[in-house]
Amino acid sequence: MSNEGPDEGSATKDLQSTPEVEPLKWTELLTEDNLEYLDESPSQIEWSRQKREENQQNIHLDRIMSMVGHEEVKSYFLSVKEKVTTLKRWNKNLSDWNFDLILEGRDGTGKRRIAQVYAEFLHSIGVVQDRNFVLEQNCSELAGGYKGTIVFVADASWIIAHPAFDRILRESCAVLILSFRSLHPAKKDRLSSEGESRRRLSNHLVLKDYQQSEIKDLLKQLCIVQGISGDLEILFDILARKIDRQRITEKGKFKNAHTVEEELKWVVERKEKRLRQAQRQMDEEWLAWAGKTCPGEDFPLEENKDELILEDVLGPKPGSYRESSTWKDIQSLVGLKQVKEDLGFVLDMVEFNLEQIRYGCQPMSMSLNRCFIGPPGVGKTTVAALYAKMIDELELLPGKIVTRRASDLLDPAISGSEEKMTQALSEAERGILIIDDAHLLYQETPNGSVESDPTRTGVIDTLVANLSGHPGEKRCVILCGYTGRLERMILKSNPGMQRRFPLEHSIQFENYNDQELVHILKQKMERDDLTATEEAFQVARDLLSKRRRKPNFGNGGDVETILSQAKIRRIKRLRNSTISFLDFHSQPLEPEDFDPEIDRSAKADLHRNALFQDFVGFESITNKFKGYKKMADGMRRCGIDPKPYIPWAFIFKGPPGTGKTTTAKKVGKLFYDMGVLSSDEVVTCSVTSLIGQYTGHTGPKVISQFERGLGKVLFIDEAYRLAENTFHKDAVGEIVDTMTNPQYARNMVVILAGYGNEMEKLLSTNPGLRSRFPTVIDFPHMSPKDCLLLLSRLLAKINIRISSSITENMVVLDVLTRLTDTEGWASGRDVETLSQMVAEYVFVNMEEESELMAGLDGLMVCLNAMLEEKESIKPLDFELIYTYKVL
Repeated sequence: MSNEGPDEGSATKDLQSTPEVEPLKWTELLTEDNLEYLDESPSQIEWSRQKREENQQNIHLDRIMSMVGHEEVKSYFLSVKEKVTTLKRWNKNLSDWNFDLILEGRDGTGKRRIAQVYAEFLHSIGVVQDRNFVLEQNCSELAGGYKGTIVFVADASWIIAHPAFDRILRESCAVLILSFRSLHPAKKDRLSSEGESRRRLSNHLVLKDYQQSEIKDLLKQLCIVQGISGDLEILFDILARKIDRQRITEKGKFKNAHTVEEELKWVVERKEKRLRQAQRQMDEEWLAWAGKTCPGEDFPLEENKDELILEDVLGPKPGSYRESSTWKDIQSLVGLKQVKEDLGFVLDMVEFNLEQIRYGCQPMSMSLNRCFIGPPGVGKTTVAALYAKMIDELELLPGKIVTRRASDLLDPAISGSEEKMTQALSEAERGILIIDDAHLLYQETPNGSVESDPTRTGVIDTLVANLSGHPGEKRCVILCGYTGRLERMILKSNPGMQRRFPLEHSIQFENYNDQELVHILKQKMERDDLTATEEAFQVARDLLSKRRRKPNFGNGGDVETILSQAKIRRIKRLRNSTISFLDFHSQPLEPEDFDPEIDRSAKADLHRNALFQDFVGFESITNKFKGYKKMADGMRRCGIDPKPYIPWAFIFKGPPGTGKTTTAKKVGKLFYDMGVLSSDEVVTCSVTSLIGQYTGHTGPKVISQFERGLGKVLFIDEAYRLAENTFHKDAVGEIVDTMTNPQYARNMVVILAGYGNEMEKLLSTNPGLRSRFPTVIDFPHMSPKDCLLLLSRLLAKINIRISSSITENMVVLDVLTRLTDTEGWASGRDVETLSQMVAEYVFVNMEEESELMAGLDGLMVCLNAMLEEKESIKPLDFELIYTYKVL
């Protein structure tokens, strides 16, 4: 520093007379200096007075006064000028005085520009003689010393902790300008407590964030530089309010002038996009006009003004957006009524917010994060992509759309998974991230407790850490996953997931109904240039209706599956015909192409009669089930769906061996032939399969069995055991609840079977159980005559005949009566055992080439043995029986 600098006037004249020097470039200016800018701040008014009344001149003071805001900076510059003037007047040595400066402020507040102007300003007023200015980014080499007269440290965040900091302050003769984003209170205390730092670094300017009025002024400056025209005053107000709200809601991300420049850039991009669209529309109109107009006529041109309009600032109007191709694509999707309404609500919110902004009111904040929840094959991923495109076109988020599958984010190493999640979020900054199959990021045990591995947990924790969940967040994440699993992931995986992805705002997808599935089938057939007969479409509809009752029904995926199978069957069918290969594609799909068992319904009556032909003594029961089939056929002929009217839940009660299990198996085939079940399979489970080992374990086990039986018959044998203890009662309660779940109700047959009195006790344990199982079928003991008839049929299967005289023999019937009265008599089951005993007796005692005949002797031996076993009493004397027969 010089001991005596020139006076201010001479310094100004010297600068004007010296050769032009290269301008200092410590930062790229967003705008050129607009020296005519007046903000009427106290410092600017004072400087204007000095220029007017005292003929003061200083280009660098003009520049600092032309900056938007920062009154404290302008006041400091005037105070430095006044101090230098006073020191020179009193002939003081300027090197004895402190001109070092600390600038503290967040990004975009102009620290570099202020430092640049300050350096030139100090040189212009003679504080430093040599224009030897040095820019140091982080003071890593500052300890080595500099010959510069002014040193600007652009990032001084760690200079205070530098070992050479105190020595630098003592030995450096250069003016230091230190820049900080934020000074921690502890660092401020050190600066103010150390002797040398307190002396040299006492000039501390805190640059405040731009406020709304300053943001508006900065927008004006930028528009002047970029040559943007239009009715800007109202637009400046609206855009300034919008940016100011961002400053308030996103303090950590607001970058002052940089944010203002970025927002204006997007406005300009929207304007250019609008102009391009207008030009394309004009070109299309001209082509249409030219094709209909005679030469010589002038096309009515409309001036396409290159000016900003409100739509450029706020984005397209939702009303006009509903005419966009993306919205039309959403509306053209099959079904999904509720999904379309939910997405329409997003448009309604945008429209409401635009009106709020127009009237200067605070818009309603909303989070764009969504969960798309539903069964497989309902278009979650497709709709998510359209939703992301809609957000982009509405300018709610201008960034790119990034899509990841859950498996793409998983890595054998925990750090690898976290890194992949972080990278995906980084790519989607100010954009949209879609995570498909997100339910795979969560695992649970069969009883519903969390069992996710650290890799999956790391992905979810990283997602939560990088999302705030606050409305207006500059990133949108969409999670797509299955019903139940994704919801449990939100609720159980990380406490922060529910706040970031509120389930009440989720987009819920339902299974397609029969009509919608046929519509999808027709779309896919049109894609493949295929046709089908009306009968074929009806068969496909019935087939899809049955598939809908299966667990994990794939909706659109199942439609693709049955279409692929139909195409293969068509080729096989046509290959055996006289149609040439070239004509294959012109042939429509036939009913048998979709369902090889197309005549199932026609054969149903035969099946129905054959189903119960082996039953003996159960005419009332078999007639009841045959009646269900007749009722379903009659209702269909009248165009009525029989599903709501036929019973789906049964209580089978009766003594052992009376045919409960056998009847249940027949019910599966009967309901399948009726077309109300997707399979004739009967899933049999015991009470043990339903009972958990600890509290909370029973419910998931019951659900698991119901899922196994979906679209089939679920037969729970010995169900009376469900009344035994607390865990068993939990199972009963879960069954009652599950029976009303739309996923299972009228999509499966449930049969509870057990002994008569015990089943009555079970029904009394829960008031809702009897109402869920209103159809009770009693299976009585078989009469002696029916037992003998069943025995004859069983033996006839192995060609053993019983004489008709024996079947009418009163002694035989009397023994059978005594057998049926025994406490352990198991009706049909014991008759089967008896048939095995008779067969053994016949084959052991048969002679060569003799007829296979069960005579009275052999039959009575077997009856006698079984009676002895059942009652443990002295068997009847065979000779007495024979004598009785003769008499």
